[in-house]
Amino acid sequence: SALQASSHSLTDEQRDHVLAQLDRDGYALLPTRLSTDDLALLSAATLAHAEPVRSRRPSGAARSVKIANIVDIDPLFLELALYPPALQLAHDAFGCGAFHLNQSNFVARPREPDGMSRLDFVSGSPWHADGPRPAATGSPFPSPRNAGGAVGLHYIKFGYFFTDLTHGNGGSLQVVRGSHLRPELDGKGGPDTGRTISTNETGGPGLFDSRDYDTVKLDVPAGSIVVFHQAQWHAAMPNESDIERLNAYISYCPTWMRPVDRDPLTPADIATRGLSTEARWLLGEPRPPMRWWVPSAEDLAVLDRFARAKNQISASTYDAAKMALLV
Repeated sequence: SALQASSHSLTDEQRDHVLAQLDRDGYALLPTRLSTDDLALLSAATLAHAEPVRSRRPSGAARSVKIANIVDIDPLFLELALYPPALQLAHDAFGCGAFHLNQSNFVARPREPDGMSRLDFVSGSPWHADGPRPAATGSPFPSPRNAGGAVGLHYIKFGYFFTDLTHGNGGSLQVVRGSHLRPELDGKGGPDTGRTISTNETGGPGLFDSRDYDTVKLDVPAGSIVVFHQAQWHAAMPNESDIERLNAYISYCPTWMRPVDRDPLTPADIATRGLSTEARWLLGEPRPPMRWWVPSAEDLAVLDRFARAKNQISASTYDAAKMALLV
């Protein structure tokens, strides 16, 4: 492994603490942190892929870069997607190993030239919750909601921060504590001043002053890792410091959900990329359609090392339970 982080692990007590905060507040800081050596490798990889994008832009253009599906452009990011504490928590959140990679991207966000900063999800992000998108934003389908109107957990997202944000004006991730439990308010496409959270739920912009909410600004040290619910309201204002903000977001969802930014693996991928069994599973190894919905015991065993010991089950026990369900 290139990353020292590949040896990290959470105790059951740490898992309980993180999951309790995630359930209550919609986000949590992990007790682990990426090492200085890992940060140097990941920062260098981020800039190596961002600089060619910048070089193709005209002089005076915005310099922030966001690249999706980073697990396919650099093996270092794929290794980060296999971060053991993240897979432990995803296993807990979804109740078994029937989850895979949903999305991966990085953002390289320096201070922009005057007038170039935008809340465009690249040089800055307005207040928003991630999907599923509500019908009012143009989707013909309503958002899946529970009885209280909140959007349930569809994917769990991890933010890895490669540069220091403790100086306070680097465009830190911000969240509204407990907002994943509210009917979703969505700032995408609506006006945003950095002081408001807008909603399209009622058919109009509907501005809400963020001072009325429990807003948390995560001015965290380099190496910090934040996990959050996809329905959590979050934002990141433009970087106003001289330190370029480098970070990656990696998320996981149940295997019956289609990933956001990539297609499943092809037989050629498997033949040429030298992927581990766990990587093939997370990237969508080809299998019969039903097994994306009802995984076999062998499927679940792929990520079983991230389960708690008391939740590990034998193949015979699983098959008996599945047959009872199907009958």
